Amino acid sequence: MSDIKPIGHFLMVLCMINIVLTVLLHKEVSKEKSLPRLSIPALDQLVDDSKARDSMIMQVILLGQHKQGLHEGGSVNLCPMCPDNLKITEL
Repeated sequence: MSDIKPIGHFLMVLCMINIVLTVLLHKEVSKEKSLPRLSIPALDQLVDDSKARDSMIMQVILLGQHKQGLHEGGSVNLCPMCPDNLKITEL
């Protein structure tokens, strides 16, 4: 039993040192400046075009589902056949 106490104390001190070092590391990392955001017009345009294309693809899928009766009218926002819908018709 007496052999376990020194090992327990050693492990407790080791854990405390680990906690202190973790807090210090966190403080150092939080001091660093964040990386600047680059804005590339061609890349921004590509992202916008991709979003529009994805919306158009979704409309085609929903149109097929609407024709097959897989969803009720007015229950899906992007469906071109449902009333009160949001239509994306051009890029």
